[in-house]
Amino acid sequence: MTAKQYLNQARTLEYAIKSKQEELHYLTEKSRYIQNTALSERIQSSHTNNSNAIIDKIVDMENEINSEIEHLIDLKAEIRQKIALVYNPVYIAVLTDRYINCMTFEQIAERTNKDYRTICRWYGEALQVFRKENHME
Repeated sequence: MTAKQYLNQARTLEYAIKSKQEELHYLTEKSRYIQNTALSERIQSSHTNNSNAIIDKIVDMENEINSEIEHLIDLKAEIRQKIALVYNPVYIAVLTDRYINCMTFEQIAERTNKDYRTICRWYGEALQVFRKENHME
């Protein structure tokens, strides 16, 4: 695994969690609609089965998201430890903002009041030091 691939694990997992949270929100909204429809009609029909199935999916998805969040917290802690080996505060900040805080280079440049090219240069240098200090490709 390359240094970039290793570092990108947290960003990728973060995006996957956000996607599942959006899906969970959608299912929650659907379940409210189905429950309201079932209550207003007061009929035993497929609405109850649909409602139960959706609630089961919601619970399963919440458990899956919680498990992935726990993994993300552990992964970010591990990545943070490896980034700390870089020993240059500027490089540490750039790598942390990029991979732990999921910021774009533009956002990092704006936050640090540096131009985009400077951030890209620092990032390249930081990545080289990260590779060396962590014995990666």
